[in-house]
Amino acid sequence: MTPDTPSHYGTISRILHWGMAIAIALMYLLVVAWHLTGQAQALIPVHKALGTLLFMLVFARILWAIAAEQRPHATSLAARLGHLALYLLMLTVPTIALIRDAAAGRDGSAENAATHFGDLWHSRAAWLLLLFIAGHILMTAIHQHRGEKILQRMAGRCVHPKNENTP
Repeated sequence: MTPDTPSHYGTISRILHWGMAIAIALMYLLVVAWHLTGQAQALIPVHKALGTLLFMLVFARILWAIAAEQRPHATSLAARLGHLALYLLMLTVPTIALIRDAAAGRDGSAENAATHFGDLWHSRAAWLLLLFIAGHILMTAIHQHRGEKILQRMAGRCVHPKNENTP
């Protein structure tokens, strides 16, 4: 298991990042599937369970980033703000759903201001998150094309500055 260094992400950071990426992709695929098939009743419980897992992964990733003494840092203000927006949205989307579900009650039938808010804003925030994810991928591709080794750092292939001897 490799640790984070200033030049690359370690094993735990990579597992959390790619685990979140896979979970997010599955969330959107489930939404598309239930809209195409009309099988919301069958797919929503899977969506909620996956959303709970994703929520825990996001918290774990945030705690790990805070705890990591050495890790690559976004160099530009735009990159830092973009990552902040991604994490805020990854926390906001499930929080809205949790509020909506709590307000709906045990049988899920209550109609009130919180359930209406959740119905309206959960999906809107999720689509906004998808736009930010697309921007994240696009900016990664642009920086990769410019010669930065972003994908290598997140894929586990070490990129060593001349002075670093860490494997």
